[in-house]
Amino acid sequence: MLGLLCLGGCMTHAKRVATSRNLFYSGRMEECRSSLEKLSSPLRHDRDVVQLDLAMATLLDGEAKKAELLLKETRDRFYHLEKESMAEKAISMWTDDKARAYAGESYEKILIHAFLALANLMHDGGDAESHTLQLQATHERLTQKINEKSQSKLTYQPLPFGFYLRGLLREATLRDYDDAARNYNAARDLLPHCTPLQWDCNRAVSGVHSQPGHGVIYVLALVGKGPYKVEVTEEPTSDALLIADRIISALGPYHLPPTIAPIKIPDIAIPNNDLDSVAVSVNGAYMGPTFCVANVRNLALETYRAEKNEILARAVARRVIKKATVVAAKENIGGDGLTRLGMDLAGVAWEAVESADTRCWGLLPSEIQILRVEAEKGIATLDLAPVWGGRQVGPRRTVNVDVHDGANSYVLAWFPDARSPGQVIKSQGRTLNETSPH
Repeated sequence: MLGLLCLGGCMTHAKRVATSRNLFYSGRMEECRSSLEKLSSPLRHDRDVVQLDLAMATLLDGEAKKAELLLKETRDRFYHLEKESMAEKAISMWTDDKARAYAGESYEKILIHAFLALANLMHDGGDAESHTLQLQATHERLTQKINEKSQSKLTYQPLPFGFYLRGLLREATLRDYDDAARNYNAARDLLPHCTPLQWDCNRAVSGVHSQPGHGVIYVLALVGKGPYKVEVTEEPTSDALLIADRIISALGPYHLPPTIAPIKIPDIAIPNNDLDSVAVSVNGAYMGPTFCVANVRNLALETYRAEKNEILARAVARRVIKKATVVAAKENIGGDGLTRLGMDLAGVAWEAVESADTRCWGLLPSEIQILRVEAEKGIATLDLAPVWGGRQVGPRRTVNVDVHDGANSYVLAWFPDARSPGQVIKSQGRTLNETSPH
């Protein structure tokens, strides 16, 4: 039995997707998609996070509608998997957390709705507002769920992104300026020192979308490389031991020992980024840098750390159960000292083969940023460049954008680092009120 339980996948999730990620950050989206599609097997326990990465590559390859469908499928599976399988839970106690179907981290479940809104906005915009409402509802539901388990209440804030996007969509109707102002004010409350947000609030109160003969370009920027999981070794906390004691008490006649050696768990890693925003120019005139409306790295750190004791507790419970199983096997089998030594060595190997569950949505940006610029109707030439501290640090990208009188146009820009060629995608379809003049 011990031998069978020691058998597991010989390749971690990070190694499986390493080639795909290298292709992604090289800007080779078509090859990246092909690589991820080959990895996206329904039989793999990392299928859903592979599909999330595939959705990112698909979106940045210009196929926003397909990306939205991929995100919806994963969102629905995550929701279903929140109802944990008791069989998988039991198996994971004998192996490790990788035996569990991956139901997504809290930050991933929240961010799915943010990227659903972005993907929808880039192909027709009809459901973008609905996705932002779901984002907020998911944030509140998961915060409540974590607080019910945690000793200390969470303090992390909702993403300004949802409020801001609803504001610009309400404003684009040229009617619902009160709704726009409410949402801009909610975003401003979360970003009190953001001057462009104050301009948005003032404009919505005045009830003027743009000057006659002008339209608006929204630059939506995915900036930097985002969080991912790594394996670390940590001492169990007192809170984790309390949770572990409840777990093992429910599973059988096991007892928590007075001391527990350090255990392997996943943690959130944040890459070092060499850019902080995207500089935007229209028809040769500098408009300013994009500003952050969704700090992905902070959301990942805050929500994951709030759930860390649960992860530690499961690892502690597994160690207790494995040790107790070896002791029981030695008592049942008996034998000479050599046999008992063999059992001890098998037990050590059983514990050693366990590794942290580092499955994750690995192609997230560090931040989602935005900038609103007004331009005369017609064709506007948009120049985008990665900057750090106001200084350009990477190659500039140029795109021509159709600007419609009294309407919004959307451009999605991706700059993961200063060396990448970046990617710029224009919205594919007509969006809210695009044909309606002032």
